[in-house]
Amino acid sequence: MKLALFLLPALGAWGQGPVFEVASVKPSQSLREGSSIRNQLGRFEAENATLFKLIQYALPAQDFQVVGGPSWIRDARFDIVASTGQSDSDVKNQAERIVRIRARLRHLIEDRFQLQLREEQREMPVYSLEVNKGGVRMTAAPPIGNVNLNGAPAGSTMSGKGMTMPRLAEVLSGIANRPVHDDTGLDGAYDLELKYSLEMPPPDAGASTKDSSMAYPSLFTALKEQLGLRLIGKKGAAPVWVVVRAEKPSEN
Repeated sequence: MKLALFLLPALGAWGQGPVFEVASVKPSQSLREGSSIRNQLGRFEAENATLFKLIQYALPAQDFQVVGGPSWIRDARFDIVASTGQSDSDVKNQAERIVRIRARLRHLIEDRFQLQLREEQREMPVYSLEVNKGGVRMTAAPPIGNVNLNGAPAGSTMSGKGMTMPRLAEVLSGIANRPVHDDTGLDGAYDLELKYSLEMPPPDAGASTKDSSMAYPSLFTALKEQLGLRLIGKKGAAPVWVVVRAEKPSEN
């Protein structure tokens, strides 16, 4: 197993780069169960969010890719209001703005939560995202990276604007709850619309499947029929981040 110890205060990718000019981190007083993370020009807000979710967003990573740490990182909730002091007007598109916001958030949680992570490459079931026979069924577009998800068991939708394939693989990883590797070989970006069901198994031998109770076909079939892509299950390596250290921040 290939291991890499990343202690964040010494890690250049986390300890350097853009930072928030002003940031407030406080225990949340909200009584609701859900949490929210919002990005606006020059501003970042997280409401009722756990450190676990903040780590996921900052890396980015899926649930199964962040392990270990004290139990409170999944239970204690925090409100964050942070400002960049500028509008990021030089950023070309939403995807680049999110990259910059995530870099600032990584620096913030490293500093306020004394966070230390160790990255490991672990063997696990993964999906390979590939171009299906017949080619893609998406419209080429400038790289924006904007995606809207509307999920329900019987019928979910994804709307993407200027989606690169690595960005699509990242989104699909969260939907399929398994790492998705971009093996499409496509360098461009695309506009896409996907209508799918989450409650159906992968189709056998590429057959189209759709239960009468579902509004849309399975994710696997929808990718083939609507986008000209496919997910192939296999074994592969994927990064997992182990929480080595985390401390509750003092109120500010």
